[in-house]
Amino acid sequence: MNRNSDKLKVLIVGSWRWPQYEQAFAKGMQEHGVNVIALRTAPFFTGSTGRLQLKIPFLGPAMMRHNRQIIEVADAQRPDWILFWRPTHILPGTLRRLKTLGLCLASYNNDDPFGPQAHGNVPWHHHLLWHWYIKCLPTFDRNFFYRRVNCDEALAKGARRADVMLPYFIPKKDRPVELNSSEKAKYGADVTFVGHYEPDGREKSIRALIGASVKLKIWGGHYWSRKVLGDLYGRLQPIVPAEGDDYAKALCGAKICLAFLSKLNRDTYTRRCFEIPACGRLMLAERTSDLTQMFKEDEEACFFSSDEELVQKVRWLLENPKERERIAEAGMRRVWADGHDVESRAEQFINNLQL
Repeated sequence: MNRNSDKLKVLIVGSWRWPQYEQAFAKGMQEHGVNVIALRTAPFFTGSTGRLQLKIPFLGPAMMRHNRQIIEVADAQRPDWILFWRPTHILPGTLRRLKTLGLCLASYNNDDPFGPQAHGNVPWHHHLLWHWYIKCLPTFDRNFFYRRVNCDEALAKGARRADVMLPYFIPKKDRPVELNSSEKAKYGADVTFVGHYEPDGREKSIRALIGASVKLKIWGGHYWSRKVLGDLYGRLQPIVPAEGDDYAKALCGAKICLAFLSKLNRDTYTRRCFEIPACGRLMLAERTSDLTQMFKEDEEACFFSSDEELVQKVRWLLENPKERERIAEAGMRRVWADGHDVESRAEQFINNLQL
């Protein structure tokens, strides 16, 4: 506990760019009485040189200023813990200096830092992006990862401790929503996928469903291009992101919500696997051992291992609306009961720090 108070004090160092990450987690910790201090990296990496340093963490002026400020803020605030969120631009020397101040250091990474070594099929700059992060792993007191495979890899790189911290849903954002008539026209679909394109065959699954006369919508970014979708591009337009309140509306407008898993990140679950049930919708996800342990198959969620099985499951679910609603309701109860909301996840994190 903090030396001047029994209230835990945590400094979170990160980009604070996306509301579902540092911001949501900070609010979750604050609900448990934690005093959270934010230190944002974004102001340091501006201009052409700064943006280049953000993409490739070479020892330039932006990176050096950022590391100096971390020491200055930590020295002034003296938190109990510093949580570094996806710390790609932190230097080992900075961590050693923080340790001399008597501070405890934790890292969390929702990406796959060992993907470049494991399979190499990543954006080119990722081969350089994780250099300092991997060097820092042994200096952190605690390291938290999105996926189990990264824990084992971190330990092999000298990390002291490596634990899984699962993703979460945000109750104020991920919740059942009643749509009005215009929203039903906009978001209504038999099947919806909200997410990015990745060259892992998901476009073939989309094609199989449309070929089976399933009314399908995609909500995502520009990577769902004509090159990717071919002759389906015109039928699926417009494909735009569903962000903020539109995210829950896009899910709630569908009878079935797909969850594809990133092969580049070696995912066996994803944040969407908790968000979809939290919105009261039926999740149809790629089958993995992790997901079948989290959800009872065809009782709390549905799974598929091939495009043929995907089409069969969709047909069955569309023909059985009562079963569909029963599974969706059970899935929502499961994510709440198992503490997959952000406040419960923050509590799990706080308790874990004390182990």
